[in-house]
Amino acid sequence: MKPESVKILIGEIDYKLGRIEFFKGRLEEWENKEDKEYDQSLRRLNKLIDEAVNLIRIMKIEGLEELASYEDVLQKLFK
Repeated sequence: MKPESVKILIGEIDYKLGRIEFFKGRLEEWENKEDKEYDQSLRRLNKLIDEAVNLIRIMKIEGLEELASYEDVLQKLFK
C-alpha cells in the first residue's frame, strides 16, 4: 500500500474513533432513552464502530505495521 494511502487510512480511522467517543459520551448523558434521537445516535454509533473495525481489518490484511497501535482500540470498541 502506498504511503499516501496508509496516511489517509489512518486519518479515517482516527476520525471515526473520535466520532465514536463523541457519540458514546452523548449517549451516556442522554436522559430520555426512549427519545427518537437517542435511537438515531445509537444506530450511528454502531455504524461508526463497524466502519472503524472494517478499516482496521484492511490494515491487518495489508500487513501494516501501524496495526499494532490500534490493537487496544479494538478491545475498547467491543466493551
